[in-house]
Amino acid sequence: MKCVTRELIADMLEQAAASPRRRSHHNFHPTLEDPIQRLLIGAMPDTVFPTHRHRTKWELFTLLHGEVEAVFFDNDGREIERHVLSPDGACSALEIPAGQWHLYRVRRPSVILEVKPGPYEPIGPEDTADFA
Repeated sequence: MKCVTRELIADMLEQAAASPRRRSHHNFHPTLEDPIQRLLIGAMPDTVFPTHRHRTKWELFTLLHGEVEAVFFDNDGREIERHVLSPDGACSALEIPAGQWHLYRVRRPSVILEVKPGPYEPIGPEDTADFA
């Protein structure tokens, strides 16, 4: 059994604060080849989640702690949607379809549960953009 505890969330935030990227990761999937990638991401407000897309994979983004703004763009870089996620707010999770351009802005120290199909594939330059 794998459980997300308050202690794990605090540890994720502590690791993110100490990291040069201002992020931390805790994988639930056993390998990067796993067919379903499941991980926690700890993130500080000064980390960067630039505009990107997962061309062939959907993504489930669930905020467990903190506050994150998610911004979505069309293929021409026009903003089409924006959500502020918080665990107790109007929106705490988003399912993002494959190919959707998006970015995240961390407003408060946050922990995110991310689920998406595997295996892990790094995002290449053709799947990043400077829309923001």
